[in-house]
Amino acid sequence: MVKRALLILLTTLAVARADTYQLNIIKEREERGSTNFLLYKIKAGDTLLKILRKFQLPRSFLYKVVKLNRLKNPNLIYAGSIIKIPVPHRNRGIVRRNKGEELKLLKLLGARVKREGILFVGNRKIYLRKNPLIRVGEKRFILDLSNRIGKKVKRELLSAGFNVVNRENLKSLIEKTLSLNFVGIEKNGKLILGERDILEYNFDFLAYNRFTGQRTVINLKGDTPPTLEGILNSYGIALLQPKFKDPSHNEGYGKLKILQGEGIKKIGNLLFLLTGKRGKEEEWGLNFPTLKLSIAYDTIEPKEKVKLELKGYKVAILSGNFLNDVENILGLVPIANKEVELLFYEPPTTGKRSKFKVRGLLVMAPKENFFLVDSLDKPSEIPYLLYKGVNLVIY
Repeated sequence: MVKRALLILLTTLAVARADTYQLNIIKEREERGSTNFLLYKIKAGDTLLKILRKFQLPRSFLYKVVKLNRLKNPNLIYAGSIIKIPVPHRNRGIVRRNKGEELKLLKLLGARVKREGILFVGNRKIYLRKNPLIRVGEKRFILDLSNRIGKKVKRELLSAGFNVVNRENLKSLIEKTLSLNFVGIEKNGKLILGERDILEYNFDFLAYNRFTGQRTVINLKGDTPPTLEGILNSYGIALLQPKFKDPSHNEGYGKLKILQGEGIKKIGNLLFLLTGKRGKEEEWGLNFPTLKLSIAYDTIEPKEKVKLELKGYKVAILSGNFLNDVENILGLVPIANKEVELLFYEPPTTGKRSKFKVRGLLVMAPKENFFLVDSLDKPSEIPYLLYKGVNLVIY
């Protein structure tokens, strides 16, 4: 069994979303044989097959779920229990294809798409609902979605000024449309943005707008959420894609806390957030009677420290390094904490589009979990983390 390969952060959601759980993967480090998984809280009426369908996973994953959770009876699961759901390999993710996304993208790029009416060719009728008419500049195309237009009809269409293309030709048609409005087109590449909080973003096309000069990402699928688009925008990159639809409907809404004060007061505010207890200011530092904890400056007299310890207090001497002091203090409360690297994948189960990672301190308080960072590369990262259900604390 891989030790400590994965930590899972279950974020606490608002009451209105109490039946939904945001599930994020946190990796401490990569290890051979590690398995990425999500956590799911079983609801009344759930079966393993229903849960697999909810995550768009095939029936073949049933054995993996049973093995991963060591279930003795896969037909006996209990509401309120939490089970692990294995994440498919990145190259084998189960994603439902939206057949209209390419047409939506063509419209965004300026092509005209007509899906109503009938085109008469000889004694044949071409129903545009099934075979859309696409205009790119001065050229006209009929999209043969079902590959049922015969050679004779294709010749007649061509003589009338219509090229027939099938779904496999759509990407090249999109590229032709791109060239009308964009220059310097790159295909199937990767952007790496940020210095501390790294975003790896895989694009279908990257180009410069012919009229504004703005660098623009163009994607065939609408799989980049608006909050992630905001991060791209903060680096001066525009995004064109079909309308985003959240396939999971499982996104949470985290809380944002910005710690006020300096030094020991900031630590006191953090402890109040985590425990609900306020410290009492003393000459040597902060005293938390109900927690039996004292936070002292490094100038405290040894005899004062001994007096506190004789009263049953745990004494934390400040070092001046905020994060080290916080880890030390939380260990005395005790509140579990660990430096981790938080990873987010888009789409969630495959990660083919992007990976965003940010380092910080995961704090598991009695009521809620929090993620502590001293700063972020871009303010636009804040709404993305909150959208993903992270309770974010900036100190």
